[in-house]
Amino acid sequence: MTNAELLDLQGEAGDFTAKVLQHPRFVDISKCTACGECAKVCPIGIESEYDAGLMRRRAAYKRYAQAIPGAFAIGKLGQSPCKVACPAGISVQGYVNLIAAGRYREALAVIRQENPLPAVCGRVCTHPCEAACARGTFDQPIAIRDLKRFVAEWEIEQGAMDLPACQPATGQKVAIIGSGPAGLSAAYYLALEGIGATIFEALAVTGGMLRVGIPDYRLPPRILDYEIDYIKALGVEILTNQRLGTDFTLPQLEEQGFQAVIMAVGAHQCSSLGVPGEDAVGVQQGVDFLRKANLGQAVSPGERVVVVGGGNVAMDSARTDLRLG
Repeated sequence: MTNAELLDLQGEAGDFTAKVLQHPRFVDISKCTACGECAKVCPIGIESEYDAGLMRRRAAYKRYAQAIPGAFAIGKLGQSPCKVACPAGISVQGYVNLIAAGRYREALAVIRQENPLPAVCGRVCTHPCEAACARGTFDQPIAIRDLKRFVAEWEIEQGAMDLPACQPATGQKVAIIGSGPAGLSAAYYLALEGIGATIFEALAVTGGMLRVGIPDYRLPPRILDYEIDYIKALGVEILTNQRLGTDFTLPQLEEQGFQAVIMAVGAHQCSSLGVPGEDAVGVQQGVDFLRKANLGQAVSPGERVVVVGGGNVAMDSARTDLRLG
């Protein structure tokens, strides 16, 4: 038993019981040539068990030069707290270390394994990963969201999209209702699998709540446009001014050859307080107000405005009020 250690040995001559801990190798021994290339490119450095603790090794490693078999292994301590806290489950420690090594394209590839909108989330994510960051127990958390924003905008500035390879076309077609983050993500991962994806958007603009729910000063249109163009470059088609039930129906989609439909209509409906006067003249729902503002349809609501609430929509509404005078 290789890559293992003896934990306990009980019994007597001729009748021993051994307790052995078999470590996972994460490398196929039959295919590994012990060339060591994996260790050269591995971005994770840890303290070596040998060399009196004076040296460091990579998480992809060969335990020592004479180890038999000569295959390498990958050491894993489990899920990092930042990855566990991330709603998308992104390998945060992976892309942070790749950025530190200057390997920006590889860092973006790691992010996009779980999240196809790195530039958007680099600006508007609530970054729960940073609250869980183990570095915070020493001084302060790593600026994880800002690192994501940095590497995403680095790609934009390069002017060349590093598109992932897609599987061969399967001939299958899926209709997606809504071009918000859910619809865009669904289209991205379908395209990677070689499945044709067409997004139907009710509004005249794409992006859903990213476009009409978040003000431009928090999420500039150029950032969102780049993310959408990146997904469209994989072969995804987006049709605007197409409202379900008005411009097309589900049976019509089936007639057009779509084998499945993904409903990603978003959360455009405001929740009401249920208090008297809520429907009075001059009272607006925050989400509706922000949508009008982002579409250029909002006017100054008055000289003095009260915003009820303290969350993101409330703060964006207050700041948009100021910008409208």
